This record gives sequence, structure tokens and C-alpha cells, in this order.
Amino acid sequence: MSTVIGVTSAGGVAIVGDRVVASGGHVRSRSRQHVFDAGRVGFAVVAADVGGVADRLSSEIRAYRTERGDLDIDPLARMASDLAAEFDATLLLAARDDDGRPALRAVAADGGVTADDVAAFGSGAPVALGVLEAGHDPDARRGGDARPRRALGGRGAGRRHGDRPRQLPAVRVIVQFG
Repeated sequence: MSTVIGVTSAGGVAIVGDRVVASGGHVRSRSRQHVFDAGRVGFAVVAADVGGVADRLSSEIRAYRTERGDLDIDPLARMASDLAAEFDATLLLAARDDDGRPALRAVAADGGVTADDVAAFGSGAPVALGVLEAGHDPDARRGGDARPRRALGGRGAGRRHGDRPRQLPAVRVIVQFG
């Protein structure tokens, strides 16, 4: 099982995740994408059918935007809640709230939605949450610390051999660990 983590700060929401798929004590893949960028919103999925959940949610996001315009966190959470129950999936969501502030939502496999400053799902969630909750500052600004990276045991927040990390709009920073 993979690990995905979401963290809020005054400047945005970060969603990070590893790329590992493990079952039966064996690593099946090191290249599975779990974190997705859907324009002005982002999401992470932990499920047996990550691709199916991501495709369906992306499709619903596009349909919503076509019919109604911009998508904020509440309609996104409703969409994800329905899919979570259908696919037995857990999701982390990042989007702006009604007031335009960045927001994080955790969607459990039963469809329950929780708003929090930090959230994690997957096999590494207990360790990640322990590290994050011990030192998380929701009022922190950019240039912050490496807690999400350290909690996952990653090498460097999406960097490979000195590459600069990709900067996305303030609502989220999405990083996959290889």
C-alpha cells in the first residue's frame, strides 16, 4: 500500500505521495502515480484501482467545470465521497474554499469527509501523522521545512540530482516521491 499526505499552511496545501505499490510483503511497482493535478484542484488516491478512481474523478471535475465553472472544495468533496464508497478508496483533496482560502479534505473509504490541517492515508500514515502533528504550524509560509519528505523517507521533494522542484499555484504543491 502507498502513503499519501496532505498538509495546509497559510500559503496553500501540499499533497505528497510515494509511487510504491506493495502487496503480500512484496513491492509490485515503484512507478504508480497516486497524486494528481486537475488544474486548480489536486487530489491523491489510495486504492486497488487508483487509475479508475483518478479517471472518474478527473472526468467529473471536467464536467462540473463545463456546466458550472470553477470548482471549490465542497463540490469536489461530494464527488470524491461518492467515488470513495464505490471504489473502496481513500482520497486527499486540495482546492479553495468558499472564501478563496486553500483547503484540505480527507475522504475515507466509507465516504466520510473530514477537514483538517494534516491528513494521511496508506501504510505509512501513522508514522507520517505522528511526525507532522508534532510540529505542524498551519500559519507557516513558503520556504518551510521538510517534514512531509522526511516522514515518507524520500530523497528530496521531487528533486533528482539537483533539479529545481516544480512550483504550482498556491492552492497546492503536488510532489511524487520516486
